[in-house]
Amino acid sequence: MPNLKFQSLKLIPILAFALLVNSGTVYAISKCQDADGKWHYGDNAASACGDTRITIIDETGRKIEEIDEPLTIEVINAQKAEEKRKKLEQKQQAKRELEKRRILAIYPSEDSVIRARDDRLKGMDKNIRLQEELLDSMRYDRKALETRAAKAKGEEKKKLEARIKNQQENIDDYYKAITQLRREREQTAEKYEEILEEFRELTAE
Repeated sequence: MPNLKFQSLKLIPILAFALLVNSGTVYAISKCQDADGKWHYGDNAASACGDTRITIIDETGRKIEEIDEPLTIEVINAQKAEEKRKKLEQKQQAKRELEKRRILAIYPSEDSVIRARDDRLKGMDKNIRLQEELLDSMRYDRKALETRAAKAKGEEKKKLEARIKNQQENIDDYYKAITQLRREREQTAEKYEEILEEFRELTAE
């Protein structure tokens, strides 16, 4: 009988089946040798070889069938993770293709991208300057109030100090708003650079 061995995580099995026909009865005899060289017989052999790849041979030693080992939990989880990764990759690719088609539909040429960028940034710069002018005016008013408060006394001084506090809160809010506008301006410029780069890649294909 040939000595057939197959690598496995746990076992290197050799499973032999002898099919004997006697008075119409079929008998099956099996044995399995594990990685440590220990032999298992009958039901014990089937149990020992149940989680690994086995080779079935007949009484003459002829190979009848090979049965792959069942998948482990680790392998199943790895397959699911790979399938999930592929689906996500396909979804991202489809989204990118849609974005490319959108860009080509909006911008017929590279110059049109540049014009759109410059017009957008020009409008944002104008708005920032207006807000900065208003902020400067508010700061000027606050300084004037501080000058009056320094000379005032009693109830009038308290009223002026309350107005100064309120004015400072408004100044702080406007400063935060202008800071946000500047941040948005930078993000817009970066976005148009990405669009311009994508457009060049698309038209170069």
